[in-house]
Parts: sequence; structure tokens; C-alpha cells
Amino acid sequence: MVSLPHWFSDRRCLILAAGAVGVAILLGILAAFGVYDLAFLTLRTVTERGSIVIETRYNPVAFAVFGVLAAITFGGALLLARFIRLCARSGPRASVDEIASASATLGRELANALAVIRLDLANKETYARSLANAQGRLAGLTEADQVRVVVSLLVAENERMRLASEKDKHKLEASAQEIDALQASLRGAEEATLTDPLTGIGNRRLFNDAMTKAIKDSHAQRVPLSLIMCDIDHFKRVNDMFGHDVGDEIIRALARVIETSVRETDSVARYGGEEFAIILPGTELTRAKETADRIRRQFSAKKFAIRKTNQKIGQVTASFGVAEHRPGDDVQEFVRRADAKLYEAKARGRDRVADFGERG
Repeated sequence: MVSLPHWFSDRRCLILAAGAVGVAILLGILAAFGVYDLAFLTLRTVTERGSIVIETRYNPVAFAVFGVLAAITFGGALLLARFIRLCARSGPRASVDEIASASATLGRELANALAVIRLDLANKETYARSLANAQGRLAGLTEADQVRVVVSLLVAENERMRLASEKDKHKLEASAQEIDALQASLRGAEEATLTDPLTGIGNRRLFNDAMTKAIKDSHAQRVPLSLIMCDIDHFKRVNDMFGHDVGDEIIRALARVIETSVRETDSVARYGGEEFAIILPGTELTRAKETADRIRRQFSAKKFAIRKTNQKIGQVTASFGVAEHRPGDDVQEFVRRADAKLYEAKARGRDRVADFGERG
């Protein structure tokens, strides 16, 4: 199936937000697994002698790391919120609900992961404090039994840290799996906001984005760009006579013909109702007209009938307007010129292709 490019601003938001989640989870996994010695992230180190605190040192690196982690988390939340707002303005309601639900769950999983990280850091601070206390006590001990007691306490504290790290590791693994599933759900919901549900090809929203990109690429690479607009002839009459189910099937049939008649680099979208748009990068007007005429002939050759009653619908045709991009054309002007030729084709008898000619 020919589809339109999916690299657009909403997706960038999603990718950046997913990246923020990934960084936060990575920090937690490093802490839980002990892959690196994260003692340098301890907020403070306390040195005691007996019950007297000799020195307390605050680690500026730890505060900086926590600040970066908070910024990443906050930024990811903002990007997800922006993505939801953008989709809410233009996407189907069901898809927006899916995105909102998945995003809410993603936020909860991120909060859980950060809670595990905070707990792990707190455990490390407690562990560092215990080591400092033991160091102070060992310095003043003279009898072997007293040394054995302190060592036993250190062994017990070390085992507690090991069990806590193992528990945190399992929590982070569960959160990572849930986040992977949610990211897949978000991608599916995003696809739904960019796809026409009747035909499975791109919708008007994705067409606008793809056309903007195609014009930019055409200008930057100095290559031609053409646009085909097509519309099913007398479609209202077909709907009135045979019903909307038949009309929908005819729309799907034209979409299939178009998809099988264009290149992988071309983009196809249902522009609205029974009208379609085809973007042809690197294609001059003459070749675009040939493509339009090939689609026209293949579609008009089809014979439609109602399956249940075998009632013959007969020939259904389509008209086409073709334009090549001109310097200075924005999306609206480019579409307007192709649309003007589409209506000219209809005015001249339908089932034909109209273009601006080499000189326009």
C-alpha cells in the first residue's frame, strides 16, 4: 500500500517524549543493577566519631544530576501534552482517547520508575551513612569481639542493600516492559489519526503535511513536482440510486486502482468525499498526465455490480486535473491550480484528464 511520509511535527513530539522516558529509565536501571558505581550521586556524606558528627559534605554533582533528571521528566510530560492537544484538534475522537489513555498510563509508569530511583538513592545514602558510622566506630575499637560485631552489622547492611537492589531491578524491568507496550499503542493511535478509515490510505491532514515537505524538497533539490487531483463522476447519483454502501465500495475501488498505478515514492491521499490527491515528486507535467490517464482508463474499465442481487451498476468514471509546481506556489495555490483543471475536465464532458500544458 502506498502511504504518505510519517515524519511530521506531532511525531517529533512523540519521539522526544519517548527519549526522555528512556533516559529516566536508563538512569534507574544503572542504579538498580549497579552497573556503575553511583556512590558519587549520594546527596551528602556524613563522617561521625562515636555519636559526634565530625563532617558533613554535600555533593553538588548529585544535585545537578537530580536537576537534569527532573528537567527531562518535566520536558517529556510537556511534549506528550502538546502531542495530545495537536491530535485532539484534528484526529478522530477514538484515537485521541487512546492516546490520552496511553499517555496517562505512561505518566504513571514513569512516576513509578522515578520512585524506584529515588528509593534506590535513599538506600545508597543510608548505606553510605552506615559505612561512615562503622568507620568511625572501628577506629576506636581494641577488642576482637567488638570488631566482629561491627563487621556483622556491615554484612547485614550489605545484604539489605543487595535485596533492595534486586527488588528495584524487577520493578524497573516491569515498568520498561509496560512502557514498550504503551509506545506501540501510541504509534498505532498516531497512525489512526493520519489514515482515512474507509480506504486505508492517507487522509487530508497527512496530505497537507506531505505536500509541504514535497514542495520544500522540490525547491531544495531543484527537481520537478506534480500533483493530480481526481474526482468520481456523478458520484451523488450513484449514492442516490444504489445507496452509500455501494458508493463506499466504489471509493475503495478507485483508491486501490490509484495505489497500484503509482510509485513507492509517490503519495496518495483521500482529499475529501470522493476526491483524491496524488503527489508525484521528481515528475514533470507530461509524465504526471500519463499516470493520470492510466488510472482513468483502469478505473473506467471496471464493471460494478451489487453482490447480493447481482444488479448491474455499469461503468463509473473519474475526472482528473494535473498541475506542475511553479516557483512561489504554496500548498493552497498548487492545489487550487490542479483543482481548476479537474473542474475543467468535468466541464468538458468528464472521464478525461485536463492539464495546464507545457506553458501553463
